[in-house]
Amino acid sequence: MPNTRPGSNFDTDNVCEACNNYEKQKNVNWDSRFTELKNLCDKYRGTNGTGYDCAIAVSGGKDSHFQTYIMKEVMKMNPVLLTVGNTDWTETGRMNLDNLSDTFGCDIIMIQPNRKVCKIIFKKAFEEIGQPSWYLDSLIYAFPYRMAMQLGVKLLVYGEDVNYAYGGKFKEETPSAMLQPSNDIVKPYWDKWLADGQLSEQDLASARAPTIEECKEFGLEPIFLSYFIHWNSYHNYEVAKRWGFRHLGHEYEREGFLENYDQIDTIGYLLNIHLKYLKFGHAYPTDIASRWIRYGMKNREEMIPFVEEHDSQLDQGVVDKFCEFIGISSRDFWKTMDKWYNPNLFEQDQDGVWHPKFQVGIGLK
Repeated sequence: MPNTRPGSNFDTDNVCEACNNYEKQKNVNWDSRFTELKNLCDKYRGTNGTGYDCAIAVSGGKDSHFQTYIMKEVMKMNPVLLTVGNTDWTETGRMNLDNLSDTFGCDIIMIQPNRKVCKIIFKKAFEEIGQPSWYLDSLIYAFPYRMAMQLGVKLLVYGEDVNYAYGGKFKEETPSAMLQPSNDIVKPYWDKWLADGQLSEQDLASARAPTIEECKEFGLEPIFLSYFIHWNSYHNYEVAKRWGFRHLGHEYEREGFLENYDQIDTIGYLLNIHLKYLKFGHAYPTDIASRWIRYGMKNREEMIPFVEEHDSQLDQGVVDKFCEFIGISSRDFWKTMDKWYNPNLFEQDQDGVWHPKFQVGIGLK
């Protein structure tokens, strides 16, 4: 993992925080933590009469399948699945979301985002902060909390604590996901979106997470499943396949990715992932390669050529879907992209093409 990643810290041996945190987990007593999870489920099982006794935040992906498998099949809970719809769907993404209900017998409650608001904020967020998915990310961190409380469900389950796992604002591992809406992924840009009068507070209300005080007053207990069960995203994929999850290779071969099983429910959203490359010099292939190395599936030397080949690639389908949705031309798209290249990491030639100043695995040339 490069040191340009926000929130990433390295020790004196130049080992990143994500690798150190993964190594720490080898010393965790997972049997003890699994017992903690069972006790927590015993506390809430059947407490809502014949209704739901827990809620799971899902997208329909491999981790969603793993979470639902653990809570429904292993823990014998009666979960409701809470999800945020996409502005564009892959056929595979829709099938996988449906499969959660078909296979596990769970109700799914979805908020389909206001497309008018999405188009306005996607365009603003792309041009002004370089994070076009800000509104969807806000909903992902707000809707499950609010809906769980509306349903009278006190146990809310998220998957991985990404702040702890990969380095971020919160450095301590914790079972509680109470602080998750205030992490660095969704920064409070509310005033920025309201400034020109196109949007109102009412338009943004669904994307505002409840306060910690509101959650505590209700008695909400949001948790990270990754605290209780050793989290391995590839293992989750292998489990998910056994319960009907399908990878994207059946439908679409995308550029700029090492695999076809992660972040596969939408195409246009993937622009947000690629923008990391412009700002920080690494994209999703670096993330996946780093995980595979930590899991012991690959080694660093063999993954460097794959990262060099794929990290810089932006799938044309991502560009087309995004431009079509927010209503801009390809030329305007690339002009905005130029704004987000980090001049410390890239240089632009006389024809406008950007070139890295760094070499993968080594650093600046």
